[in-house]
Amino acid sequence: MSDQEYIEINGGRPLSGSVCVQGSKNAILPMLAASLLPEHGCSVIRNVPPLNDILVAFDIMRHVGAKVDYFASEKVVCVDATHLNRSDLPESLTCRLRASVLFIPALLKRLGEVRLPSVGGCPLGSRNLNYHYRGFARLGAKITAKDAFIISGETFAGTTMYLDFPSHTGTENLMMAACFSKGISIIENAGADPEITDFAKFLIKMGAKIHGLGTRTLTVEGVPQLNAIEYYAMNDRLDAGLFMMAAGIAGGRISIIGVAPEDIRILIEKMMQMGVEINVNGYVLEVSSPGRQLKPVNVLTCPYPGFATDFQPGMMALSCIADGQSYIRERIFDKRFSQVSELRKLGAVIDLDEEDGLAIVNGPTTFKGADTRPDNIRAASCILLAGLACPETTIVRNIYQIGRGHFDIENRFQALSANVVRKNSVIRT
Repeated sequence: MSDQEYIEINGGRPLSGSVCVQGSKNAILPMLAASLLPEHGCSVIRNVPPLNDILVAFDIMRHVGAKVDYFASEKVVCVDATHLNRSDLPESLTCRLRASVLFIPALLKRLGEVRLPSVGGCPLGSRNLNYHYRGFARLGAKITAKDAFIISGETFAGTTMYLDFPSHTGTENLMMAACFSKGISIIENAGADPEITDFAKFLIKMGAKIHGLGTRTLTVEGVPQLNAIEYYAMNDRLDAGLFMMAAGIAGGRISIIGVAPEDIRILIEKMMQMGVEINVNGYVLEVSSPGRQLKPVNVLTCPYPGFATDFQPGMMALSCIADGQSYIRERIFDKRFSQVSELRKLGAVIDLDEEDGLAIVNGPTTFKGADTRPDNIRAASCILLAGLACPETTIVRNIYQIGRGHFDIENRFQALSANVVRKNSVIRT
């Protein structure tokens, strides 16, 4: 007999109250990897939420010999990487975390070799890692592939690198490796996401020399060493976006505290086009919505500063209650429409052309209750949003996924007057 957790949502009620935005997972994960670079001393990172992906990263760090002390109530982690002693990354952990590739530069620098099996994360189709490996090779690493990738090397020299796609982790990986490569490195077509900029600031505080932050071209001058530091990570724009869209689909009025509005300006504009009222008051957003009869919207996902692919599933849920057809085009991942089958269980009418990356949402939908099993973080967020607008009971299973990106989600929604409860079902075997 085993217990299986799920989230039960009884929606149809407007939201009210305030919520604080959590720390950014996508900024913190590369910071954790980079905290293995200093040869002595403890680095302290603040604003670190207890997300499943972050907890897996801690386990990887401990596996290679780092001392990791995490204080969940204070959201503070202390990392001492003085005694790293192994460079093999276990498949039991890397299969759960795609960001495990971010540990390559530090282990390569400290131990001269990394053994990396498969990497996991969200099943979003082809997410090629070749440009990571090509970049390491250009800096002087040797790459071999048998049962696992083996990246090795002792001396590294700056060079010019080009990313075929402005990848988040690709930019961070090559930026880290360039920091300990002798001479000047240039990274062309780099990602310009706010999380990459925050991570670059983290490296600069450690002693790195990086120029061009927030642009598509980064210049990195290698330095002899990086030092342990204390740093406060940025807040999570994806977490802020989830609660913005929650107010939009459920109706009511809420305050979202700790938002950098310039980082999500396109989401703000798109939601306002739909009829959601958003007022910016410094780093607080006031969001109010009728929760029905929204206007349809067109969305095209693009690299930052375009419309973020991570917001696309949530906007699809919001489009379901709009009065008319919304056109949603996905141009980042070829498997980013997995939420469609789950939304259809709830009564959504969506025409899908996956080959062309196009979904046509035919609103308005009157949601009905259903038992769902989304397969990634953002699909789970999408179904959670739909459940808030559903007057019947919605069950969301596989909740490990939503816990990868949003912590304590049920209690944070309960504080906004939503009926969102974590429960256990007993399965007899």
